[in-house]
Amino acid sequence: MRQLQKIFLSSLFSKVFLCLLAVAYIAYLVGFGHEVSLSLLFSSPAITVYQVNQSSASVRKYWTAANMSSAVNDDVLQVNSVDVQQSNAVSQGQAVQQKGQAPRNNAVDYPLSTVGKLFMTTAAGQNVVCSGTAVVSSNKSVVDTAGHCLYYFGGWMRNVLFCPLYNNGNGPYGCWVARDLEVPSDWIDAKPNELHHDYGMAVVSANAEGYLTDEVGGAGYAYNQPVNQPYYAYGYPAAYPFNGQTRQTCESSSGKLWQYAGGTVVSIPCNMTGGSSGGPWYIKSGSNWYLDGHNDFTSTIQPGHMFSPYYDEVWYALYSKAQQT
Repeated sequence: MRQLQKIFLSSLFSKVFLCLLAVAYIAYLVGFGHEVSLSLLFSSPAITVYQVNQSSASVRKYWTAANMSSAVNDDVLQVNSVDVQQSNAVSQGQAVQQKGQAPRNNAVDYPLSTVGKLFMTTAAGQNVVCSGTAVVSSNKSVVDTAGHCLYYFGGWMRNVLFCPLYNNGNGPYGCWVARDLEVPSDWIDAKPNELHHDYGMAVVSANAEGYLTDEVGGAGYAYNQPVNQPYYAYGYPAAYPFNGQTRQTCESSSGKLWQYAGGTVVSIPCNMTGGSSGGPWYIKSGSNWYLDGHNDFTSTIQPGHMFSPYYDEVWYALYSKAQQT
């Protein structure tokens, strides 16, 4: 009997010790490795990564002044579905804000310095343009944009080039070439009019000036935010009445939340056109600006408005993957 008691106490001690060890490990992850702990404790949305098989030199050589000027707008998508409901629901996830990274040159107009024009070639060989944002990231190389600016009609874009502070064919720091393109896996399989996860991230190689966010800064980001606050949208619309050569803005009233286009999306008053896709929507908190949306699609349910996918945990999972690539 005494022997059995020893075995029982030994087994109980082992279980208690293992439980305490597990609790201590989780506490360590939460305190020092937040992103790692999330990936271990919760299942993350699937992300599809496309490794670009083109050299930076060949992409730079491709984008001559003539090819840039002849690139057409990548249309802001239009959704005309009648399956729509205005929503007052708030996200069930924790609201998160992360401050950005200012550029090395304090004279640069940050965070607008993070906004740029994207050039790319479709799988069919047509040169097109979008917009994007350099985001604060551990690899200093992440560009946020719309998913359809990187993957669309069953194919990945080629010759992807990001030019921040673009203005009439010029940029003070040059352009950065994408080495990896990433979208949520459900965007690959999305049906027509399913745009609620139309997120995209391009990871760029350093250029002669250095890493992207060192030179132009990295925008802070936010997700799971309330939408009843002003949004500030930017982009390079190239369809009439714009020509895509200068950055445009829409400073709006509060956003409006919808259950539409396959899930949760946000609308703001904005007249930007094709070519502005992927351009950032900022929100402000005090003196800080945070990326919390992008120009994505228009709809007959609200003429004169622009829609964005709602930035939530799926967006964050894509961002997390991109900054580790």
